[in-house]
Amino acid sequence: MNKARVEAFTDAVVAIILTIMILEFKTPSSLAFSAIFENGPYLISYVVGYVFVGVAWYNHHYLFAVSKRITKRVYWLNNFWLFSMSFIPVATAWVGQGLNAFGPEAFYAIVYFLWTLSYQLLTLALLSTSRQAGDTKAVKAISAMPLYRFLTTWYWVLGLVLVDVIALVMMPSLQLLVVAGLVVFVGARTNSDSDQLFN
Repeated sequence: MNKARVEAFTDAVVAIILTIMILEFKTPSSLAFSAIFENGPYLISYVVGYVFVGVAWYNHHYLFAVSKRITKRVYWLNNFWLFSMSFIPVATAWVGQGLNAFGPEAFYAIVYFLWTLSYQLLTLALLSTSRQAGDTKAVKAISAMPLYRFLTTWYWVLGLVLVDVIALVMMPSLQLLVVAGLVVFVGARTNSDSDQLFN
């Protein structure tokens, strides 16, 4: 399967997701500068969602850059990853309507979990494909990714789920803070060669 076509399709869908997110930002009803704060809760969820998508795309780009072969399985798991990400605009908009409401925050947590699952399945498929092709360089690069190592360490994942559930029960808005913290943590930790792949 042509890797460039899959990457182009992925980039287009991610761009559409980001566009939908900003279109949900409502124009203030007043011309006073302070009116922008009417959208405060949505602005907070939008920032978290935007950074989340940005970090997700960067890690996805690295995965595909080091992988040489795209199979039908990888293609469909990539579609599952995009499908899970396509819910982010809805989750972001709903959280913006009720920053500390259980329903929107629980839905956001489910979307985040679904994205995490789909990303890990895609990563495992690319690892398997690279192993079958004898591409040890790709296997080593993917295995060294901080996000992959985090998601394959059961006690970190279990700890994150517990913290997320406790946050949802005690104060739902804390769940968004947990997601934001994890996104920043992952975004700041990438493979050392991630910005030198095409040099």
